[in-house]
Amino acid sequence: MHDQNNLPQHSGTSPFDAIRRVTPEGREYWSARELMPMLGYEEWRKFAGAIDRARISASNAGHTPSDHFVGAAKMVETGSNAVRRIDDRHLSRFACYLVAQNGDPRKPAIADAQSYFAIKTRQAEVAAQERPTFLIPKTYAGALRAAAEQAERAELAEQQNKALTARIEKDAPLVAKAESHSNADNASINRQAFAREVQQWGLLQGVKVLQEHVYEVLRQHGMLVAGNRSDRNHATAQAVKAGWAWTKKDTTPEGYATATTYIRAKGQDLAWKWITDHVREFGDLRPRGVA
Repeated sequence: MHDQNNLPQHSGTSPFDAIRRVTPEGREYWSARELMPMLGYEEWRKFAGAIDRARISASNAGHTPSDHFVGAAKMVETGSNAVRRIDDRHLSRFACYLVAQNGDPRKPAIADAQSYFAIKTRQAEVAAQERPTFLIPKTYAGALRAAAEQAERAELAEQQNKALTARIEKDAPLVAKAESHSNADNASINRQAFAREVQQWGLLQGVKVLQEHVYEVLRQHGMLVAGNRSDRNHATAQAVKAGWAWTKKDTTPEGYATATTYIRAKGQDLAWKWITDHVREFGDLRPRGVA
C-alpha cells in the first residue's frame, strides 16, 4: 500500500533509484523497509540494528542524526483486505550510505549499496554547487555586476568544494571507526572489511583504491607481515604487542587450517592516518617507499 504523495522516483537504471521517493516538499528519501531486502536482510530486527549503528556513525562524524533518519510507519496488507501498521524509517541518501557501511560486510549486496550511495551523494553535492542562479543583464552596468557576481560564485564554489573534500576526508575515518567500535569482537574488524571501507572512502575522493594498496601500506608500516611467506598479511609480532592487530587461527571441520587477521580500534586509527597522509602526499594510494 503506497502513499500517493510519496511515490517512487524512477530517475535511473539502478534498483536503488527505483525505490527513491520524494516528498511533496521535494525532499528525497528511501524507505528502510524497501531498502532492507536490497541489502540482503530478511529480519527487521537485524536491519534496525544496522540503522542504529549508522545513527551513531553520523553523530560521531558531526552530523545531526534527525536530519537523516526520520521515524515513520508503513501500512502493509495482511490478507482479507486488512492492513497493519509497522515501523519504518525514512533515510536520506547519506543515511543509506552509512547504513550500508554499518551492514554485514559478508553480504554481497552491501558493497553495491556502498558504491551507489557514495557516488550519488558526491554527485548531488557537486551539482548543487555548480547550479547557475543568474539572469541575463540588460545594461552594461548590469553585465559588469553579473560578471563580478559570477566570479565570486566561482570562487565560493571552489572554496566549498575544498571544504567538502576536507569534510569527507575527516568524516570517512570517523564513520569507519564508529563501525569498528560497534563490533563485538574486541572492537576489531577483519582486514578485508577494513580495506573495503578504504575503497569506499577512495570513491568519495575520486581515488581508485585496490585492496592490495591498503595491505601494502599496512605492510610498509609494520602492521602486517610482508614478503613471500606463508603468513603474509598476518598481524606482525609488533602489531600484536602494540595492540594494533591480531590473527585468529582456526581449523575447519574438514581439518584445514584458517587464519583471519583483525585490526583493532587503535590500529584502525593509525591505519587511517597512514592512508590519508599517503593520499595527501602522493594523490593516490599506490605503494611508494616509506621515508
